[in-house]
Amino acid sequence: MSVYLIAYDLVEEKKNAQIDYQRLWDELRRLGAHRTQLSTWLINVTNTPQELVEHFRDFVDHNDRIWVTKVFRGERWFVNAMAGTNKWLEANPPEPR
Repeated sequence: MSVYLIAYDLVEEKKNAQIDYQRLWDELRRLGAHRTQLSTWLINVTNTPQELVEHFRDFVDHNDRIWVTKVFRGERWFVNAMAGTNKWLEANPPEPR
C-alpha cells in the first residue's frame, strides 16, 4: 500500500454545479482517506495515481481538476493541517524513498 496526496479544484462548486460534491467526500471517507486541508486528502491504498484519478473523475464535474501524488516518509512538512493529520500519518506511515 502507498500513501497518496489527493488535491482537487472544484471549478463549479459555488456556482451551478452539476455534481453533488458530498458524494466525493463520502467516497474519500469510505476509502479511509483523511482530509488535511479543504481540498487536500491523504489516502493509503494499493492503487496507482492514474487509477485514483480515473476513479474520482466519476465524482466530479468534467472541468474539475484532480491531482494525485505519492507521499514518501520524511518528505513532507505542513503547518495547520486539519485535526488528526499527524495521528493518521502515524497509523498510515508513508514508504521510505
